[in-house]
Amino acid sequence: MYSDKKSVLQLVALLKAHGITQLVLSPGSRNAPLIHSFTADNDFTCYSVVDERSAGFFALGIIQARQQPVAVCCTSGTAALNLGPAVAEAYYQQLPLLVISADRPSAWIGQSDGQTIPQSGMFEGMVLRSVQLPEVKDEEEEWHCNRLINEAILSLDNNGIFGPAHINIPLSEPLFSFGYKQLPQVRVIRRSKGILTLPQKEEESYTTRYRLATKKMIIVGQLPPGHGLAELLQKISDEQGVVVLADRLSNIPTGPFDRFDAMLRTSDEEELLELVPELVIMLGGHIVSKRLKQFIRKTGVNALWQVTPSGEVSDTFQKLTDVIRCDPAAFLQRLATLSAESIENRYRERWENAVVTITPPEATYSDIGITGHFLRQLPGGSALHLANSQAVYLTQQFNLPAGVDLFCNRGTNGIEGSLSTAVGYAAASERLTFLLTGDMSFFYDMNGLWNRHLSPHLRILLNNNGGGGIFHTLPGLNRSEALDGFVAAAHTTEARTWVEQRGFLCLTARNTEELQQQLPLFMNHKGDRPVLLEVFTSMEENSKHIASYYQQLKNNRK
Repeated sequence: MYSDKKSVLQLVALLKAHGITQLVLSPGSRNAPLIHSFTADNDFTCYSVVDERSAGFFALGIIQARQQPVAVCCTSGTAALNLGPAVAEAYYQQLPLLVISADRPSAWIGQSDGQTIPQSGMFEGMVLRSVQLPEVKDEEEEWHCNRLINEAILSLDNNGIFGPAHINIPLSEPLFSFGYKQLPQVRVIRRSKGILTLPQKEEESYTTRYRLATKKMIIVGQLPPGHGLAELLQKISDEQGVVVLADRLSNIPTGPFDRFDAMLRTSDEEELLELVPELVIMLGGHIVSKRLKQFIRKTGVNALWQVTPSGEVSDTFQKLTDVIRCDPAAFLQRLATLSAESIENRYRERWENAVVTITPPEATYSDIGITGHFLRQLPGGSALHLANSQAVYLTQQFNLPAGVDLFCNRGTNGIEGSLSTAVGYAAASERLTFLLTGDMSFFYDMNGLWNRHLSPHLRILLNNNGGGGIFHTLPGLNRSEALDGFVAAAHTTEARTWVEQRGFLCLTARNTEELQQQLPLFMNHKGDRPVLLEVFTSMEENSKHIASYYQQLKNNRK
């Protein structure tokens, strides 16, 4: 039986028609008509996550696992505000998250009634479409309601431009009448899809300019797994002498320039001058390497092209000259057909010669050493989620085994939600799912484990260094008297009690010997419960070890 609210019936029917059947539900009374109707229909897969902030990120994990839109539903009031961080992450990571927020009737907003705040348009600037449904009382309002829902759903994927949308649905009492045995026949609005290509005249102009540049570089930022660009990029690099610098989060397999970040860290100004490109082509999203950003910003690049289906201006390197509104695969396919007549092989050779000098030292027991040991032993075919801060920065220094898909909430780079995202991914996937996280991110998102959908395929490596260790590595800040107490937020918290209550097998390591003993069990445990390996280090000692590691990198090049 379904709710007798006509707006609810329209919403449930249209979600089914558009294939949005993965739902994350947070409890409440105002959204109870929605919850009841979703859970009463076997076509929906419903996950229960109490904390709305965790629920939003849990939904992002499902999107990453399923590669399809997912809806998250909450009750009225501040519940919807708690979805804000996940909505922002979905917007900047371009993930199709549909937020459904139940609301009080508009007449009661601002009237000191419980759980009433202005919800219509509350995510403005962070969603591709926001709609306020009418409380359907006649045929015209039902038509209006149907149209608005279709519009919101279609906005999740506008010809390859993905992002979140918000449906706010006011519901008046009585709320708990469930008298409909079947859903109504509803109008479904479809939108055709096609690859976004350039007009022939523009394409010819760009290919001509491309040919004229002798020192060409392609920079690839964050991309989801399965993007299909790796072979095209390799072909262009090999046949045309183009330098391809791929961020770890680009999900591009290992290549000859993988250690570009370490090379940029350890090169002097004279060496870097030899590596300056004439033309830079930028694909994908965020770039983790600050050194690469600084290098391009300081160079005399003649042209920098951003290839993006949305056509939005994103001037990360402060050198942007052209925004090419095109599907990246279509653009690369055109470049790959060009002859190699204008190759200046020495440019690629200079980069190869510079990067090949990087010989990573064997790091001691510390954040960076633990990261290296962990990444080298990852099973092929697994999924790896990274928390922000130390976890994602240190991962840039190491190669990954073949077949490992990489995920990280770099849309907004916040510490919240990485645990919940990994938990959601593992719940919706049959794959072995690893999370590399620091203590601040983990404890900030502890409610990510407060649900009944914890997969036995989930593995969490918690690097507990007693606070925000990355702040100890920042010049100037590391001399502040407020560093430990207020910036790094030093603590003595351990995770064991909480995770054991949640059904985890909990392992610990406090030195190299214990780490080497526990890692095989952590990687290969075949039991019916998730596993957490909590590794203890020191913030103060870590900053020394990281500085020593980079100094050894530099010394090894001499």
